[in-house]
Amino acid sequence: MKYILLVFVFFQSFIVFSQGQVEANDIAHQNWYQSQKIKDSLVVELIKINQNDSTFISTFKVSEKLWESFVEEQFKLKFPAYESWETRREIYGSQFDMLNYQFMKLYCDLRIATLYDLFEEQ
Repeated sequence: MKYILLVFVFFQSFIVFSQGQVEANDIAHQNWYQSQKIKDSLVVELIKINQNDSTFISTFKVSEKLWESFVEEQFKLKFPAYESWETRREIYGSQFDMLNYQFMKLYCDLRIATLYDLFEEQ
């Protein structure tokens, strides 16, 4: 009986789906990339809608730069020991890519929400 149970557990371990870190990194990258595409399309659409309003365009461009600066500073808070992309794994390990993409997706989604608010105001 023990032998049958041991064989069953052994074969079950080969059948069960497992996800590696590389696959988790790829999924996080795809999620961030999709959010980034949505954000970029909203930016283009807002500029197109307001192309005759020079005040809006100049203010919006400054807003985008400030948002990018804000995200960069938040990144420094989240990953204080980060030095460079080449040394990231020495400090944070193999999960850093996934954590970075999740972080970027979170702030990208926040920006998407603020951009949708600009559409509602018009």
